[in-house]
Amino acid sequence: MADVHDSVQTVRSLGLVNGQPAAFVIIFRQPGANIIATVDAIKQAMPLLNAAMSPTIRMVIALDQTVTIRASVLDVERTLGISVFLVILVVFLFLREPRATLIPAVAVPVSLLATLGVMYLAGYGIDNLSLMP
Repeated sequence: MADVHDSVQTVRSLGLVNGQPAAFVIIFRQPGANIIATVDAIKQAMPLLNAAMSPTIRMVIALDQTVTIRASVLDVERTLGISVFLVILVVFLFLREPRATLIPAVAVPVSLLATLGVMYLAGYGIDNLSLMP
């Protein structure tokens, strides 16, 4: 009835990595999935996949787009820390009273922690916060 050939979709495509023939596997995350957790799970599974393959086959990650996302999350964390420090410093410089400075020193971190707690319970993370328009 038919001839079946185990081959690529088109014989005119070629994958090369550093001049060597390669097969590319492109992985997309599901909508709503945490991209950082997905990439971390893939990196954790790589040794198991390498062990199951022939020693002549070498698996490498050619492109990791989470580097910029991780940098963005780190930048948001740093910015939050600096902003808390600056709020406390400005209140102290203007009021010159340690007791009055204690209020924002407690209120701002507690409100940030409460906000992050609600975000966590709602399924959001800092990566969602930093990438929202």
